[in-house]
Formats: sequence, structure tokens, C-alpha cells
Amino acid sequence: MNIFKILALGCTISVFLSFSSTQAAEWNYEQELQQGCGKLKQYARLGKQYYDQKQYAKALTQFEDQAAWSHFCQINAEESGVNVTDREIEIANNNVGLTYAKLGRPLWAQAWFLRNPDSKMSQFNLSQLLKMQPSSSLAGTYVRANGFGQWDSITVKKLKNTYQIEFEGYYFGLRGLIYGPNLGNFDVEMPLNQKHAVYHYEDCQIDLQFASHPQQGPQIVVEEQQNTSGCGFGHNVSASGTYLKVEAK
Repeated sequence: MNIFKILALGCTISVFLSFSSTQAAEWNYEQELQQGCGKLKQYARLGKQYYDQKQYAKALTQFEDQAAWSHFCQINAEESGVNVTDREIEIANNNVGLTYAKLGRPLWAQAWFLRNPDSKMSQFNLSQLLKMQPSSSLAGTYVRANGFGQWDSITVKKLKNTYQIEFEGYYFGLRGLIYGPNLGNFDVEMPLNQKHAVYHYEDCQIDLQFASHPQQGPQIVVEEQQNTSGCGFGHNVSASGTYLKVEAK
């Protein structure tokens, strides 16, 4: 009888500990969310301060945090208690773009402005960017906008006889900026004289077509031909989309 009481008590303790852990995780999440959202004005203020002082690298860090948390706090407004407008997100994205322009990285600046392509502010800033000279090499980094100010990326490296192409993508759930995203990746090679690559894995086929847009410059158009569950990616991760070149190698 005593043994049964001890075992029953042990079960009760386990259930209590499990419940307590869940409560603690929820409390920690809400605490991190509210702390992060509470820093939005600080990110904007410090970013502007560094920008005005021409300390653009420091400004970039602040503005990137402003952009990421602005979107995240808007999505989680009920829990964060902070209301963020679409206009505020647009301003945050443009702050990052302007800072990249000052750092002499117009392709990254363009990518950030194009997160809000219909914005008059973004359109004006795009018109002010320096035009990059076209390169015959496809090597470099290409990106596609993801949630919360983040990016999926394709890195193209020139080897002796081929290009090595590496994809790294994410899926950010509702709480993804704090809990982290689901991940997906693949790599494939392409001959130097080609502009089309195909990745195969089980029932997954992904086509990559290198192209050039008259305004946006070099890009990769990626299309998944089959069920993405066969690609080995994390839940909801997809490679499909248009990737803009932001860095040359």
C-alpha cells in the first residue's frame, strides 16, 4: 500500500513538473516578446543616432533589429501589447536600405526597398540607387525576402569547371523570431557555361534558372516541380521564388 502511494505521488509530481515547465516556457516567451517589442523605439533612436554620426555599420545593426521586431510585434500584437502599423514596418525596412546604400552596398539596399515595392518611399529610394555594372560571373549571394526581416539565400561559388549552388531557407511560424525557424537546404552543381540547374532528391525536383531583370539586375528564379515534402526540408519550408543578387564573389 505504501509503495502504491509513493508511485501515485511520483506520477502526480511528474504531471505537475510538466505543467510547470509549460507555464514557464509560456512566461519566458511572453517576457522575451514584451522586452523585444519594448525596444522598438530604442532601435529606431539608436539607429538614427549612429546614422547621423555616419557610423553606418552600427546603425545597420539597430535598424535590422527595428525591422525584424516591427513585423514580429505586429503579428503578435495581442500578446505583446504593442501596435505596429504597416507604415512603421515600411519605414523600418527603408531605414535598413538607406544604411546599406551608405555602406556602398546598393544591391542589398535594393533588396530591402523591394520588401515594400508599392511604397512611394521605396520607389523613390530605389530611383536614387547607384547602378551596378553587370558581371559575366554568376557567382555571388542571392536572397528572397522571408518573414520578420529575414532572408532565404542561395550562394553560388565558382569552382574550376562548375558553379556550386547552395540553398538555405526557413519557415518562421507565429513565434519564429524567438523560438527559431524550420530549416531547409540543398546543394547542386552547374557547368560554367550553363544558366539552368536542376536539383533532384527522391520525388523532389527543383529548377533554378539564372536571369537578369532590366531594373533589378541578376536573379535566380526557383520553381519546385514536385511535392516539397520529398525535398527533406523542415515543415512549410519552400525554395520557390525569385532571388535577387545582393553580393558578388
